[in-house]
Amino acid sequence: MTATLAACGSGEAKSGEATASTRNTSAANLKIAGLRLGMTSQDARLELARTGWKVDVSPGEDWTAVVDHEAKRQRNVFPIEEPKNGVAFLNATKGDETVSVEFQPTRAGDTIKLVKYAAPAAGRTADQISGELTKRYGRPGSSNAAGSAFEASWCTERDPCRQIWGNQHPGLEAKLDAYGKLNIALFQGVAAEQAWRADVQRAVGVATPAKSSF
Repeated sequence: MTATLAACGSGEAKSGEATASTRNTSAANLKIAGLRLGMTSQDARLELARTGWKVDVSPGEDWTAVVDHEAKRQRNVFPIEEPKNGVAFLNATKGDETVSVEFQPTRAGDTIKLVKYAAPAAGRTADQISGELTKRYGRPGSSNAAGSAFEASWCTERDPCRQIWGNQHPGLEAKLDAYGKLNIALFQGVAAEQAWRADVQRAVGVATPAKSSF
């Protein structure tokens, strides 16, 4: 797990310290196992293979299928069955480490919207893991270390950083639970999801013929 933690991230919260702020980091600095938000499925597979991960691919709808699916839904055409020519998920393993990746079909191909990493802490204390993560990502916007448990968040674009879920912009969250399991998640943010949905609607509007007014 040491090598992946070094690649995932590493600053320092002492035991018992709890902070919450709008402290921000650069979205470009937020990576897990070499994977970043917006990376294509092909590049993600190549990066994971290059670093020794075993990768399984789950197919999904590509951009064309997503637009067609939405156009049919709006016309109440059911059931909707689209070809699975894209990539929905990647699940990768390396020893006792796992990485799961969720993709979003876009005009430019399937791109990363969410990455999750999990592994045993391998004997590391909360303070040690906090230090490793801070070296990689910088000081977190919020952190809490108590005994064997630890959690921290890194946010961007001055989002509030109590947690990343529901924030407008990209963020990363790390948690070490009381059972010694480390979980790290990288999330694209609500704004990117809303922009994607709007782009799908624009594409549907272009692809769907205008209805007759009578």
